[in-house]
This record gives sequence, C-alpha cells and structure tokens, in this order.
Amino acid sequence: MGLYTSRHPIARIGLPSRLFLAFVRFYCRLEVDGIEHLPSSGAFVLAANHASHADTAVIFAALPRALRARVVAAAAQDYFFDNGFRQFISRVLFNTIPVPRKVTPSSDPLRHVVRALREGYGVLLYPEGTRSRNGDLGPFRSGVGRIAAEFPDVPIIPVWLGGTARVLPKNGLPIPRPVKVHVRFGEPLKSERAWLANKANWKVLAGHVRDAVARLRR
Repeated sequence: MGLYTSRHPIARIGLPSRLFLAFVRFYCRLEVDGIEHLPSSGAFVLAANHASHADTAVIFAALPRALRARVVAAAAQDYFFDNGFRQFISRVLFNTIPVPRKVTPSSDPLRHVVRALREGYGVLLYPEGTRSRNGDLGPFRSGVGRIAAEFPDVPIIPVWLGGTARVLPKNGLPIPRPVKVHVRFGEPLKSERAWLANKANWKVLAGHVRDAVARLRR
C-alpha cells in the first residue's frame, strides 16, 4: 500500500484533510447509512451516482477515518489533471487517479483503476462518467462492468448521494450551499462470473450495478 497515496508533506500530516472533511460533515449536515457494508480490508469498489463536484468530498467525509487512507478516487483526467492547483488539491485530499474520458485504441482508460485494485486499494468510481444534468441517474458506462468481470472477487459497494446537486449545482456558481446531504452505502453486490473478453457482458454487469445504486434512492 502506498503506490497511489499522496506523498506530499501536507498529505502526510493529515491535519488539513481531517479539518476539511470535518467542515464538509458539519456544513452539509451529513447523514450516513450502511457504513457496516464497507469492508475492513482488501480491495473494493464504491460505485456512486454523480451529480456534483461535491460528491467526492462528501463520500470521503462519510468514510471512516481509518479507511480513507486506502481509498482512491477516479477523476476525469482532462479536468482534474490539466491544472496544477486542481491536481494538487485532489491528490492531497482524495488520492485521485486519472481516468481519460476520451478513449483511444492504444490506451487503457482504466489502467490506474486496475492497478489500484491489484494493490489492494478501495476505488471510488462514478460509472455515469459525468455529472447528471437534472439529478436523474444516467446510464452506467461499461467500464464498471469490465471491472466486475475482471475482479469477480472484489466487492462492489453501491452508493447513493442525495442533496449534493443542491450543494454545488452543475451549472451554478462554485459556492457551496449549506444543504443537508445523505450518503447511503448498499450491500456488496454478489459476485457474478463473466467472460472478460465478451464486452457484451460488461454492459450487462454495468446495468446490474446501476440497478443496485438506483434501489438506494429514497
């Protein structure tokens, strides 16, 4: 463990991150359900709906402190890794790893996700690929299905976030609003054996993950 953990001195101190996440919990009046579904060891995937740039901060604030150090957040490479300040903040606070949104035949967009899981990290994914425009749950991209097929023994935890779209609306001002937020962690999905080479299976498995996330909405 440590390959994807930020080695910056500020990250090693840990205090800035703890203070920031404590502020998030207070400011958003955070309510968390299902914390018992999070594994205490080994690799796992958090598959969450995506409505706001506040989502990652809220999820990390909801995680037990002992678990945060071994969780990485998959983030859009073209947005979070093309600016020195955004990259610095996201790496220090959330151990972000880049995922390109534009796929080319010569590259594997999930290579960092795959490597992180092999190293035993928990990985936060937003399978919709982008923030929802209206709060509805969009279709899940097949990448999460590929992960399910490639790592059948790694638990996938569905996560529902409620209220973050009002904290930081997609098309609003970048000023957080003090809105109550709910985080619900669902039961780990049952392992489904699938042939990794069959990409049609990826879409089926992605649909199952989406259904599990949708069931958490209340």
